[in-house]
Amino acid sequence: MEPKVVGKRVKKLIKDYNIDKQFLATNLNISLKELEEKLEGKQEFFVSDVIIITELFNLDINTVAQIFFGTNMGNKKEGLEEKKKQA
Repeated sequence: MEPKVVGKRVKKLIKDYNIDKQFLATNLNISLKELEEKLEGKQEFFVSDVIIITELFNLDINTVAQIFFGTNMGNKKEGLEEKKKQA
């Protein structure tokens, strides 16, 4: 997924949950400047960042998939169930 798109979606999370950027940066164990670079798409979020963000915001798998990968995991699961039935 494009880093700028992911950054924009994480910015929306910060706004929607009324979380302070410094609080998020501290929890990610990075500087505020580094977080700003990630939010602007200049750096990518690491898997460890995704895990921490998921826990901090208490996100479900579909929300995480949509934010970081631009997909909905629910659709993938339904497709897998159909394939199992056909086998």
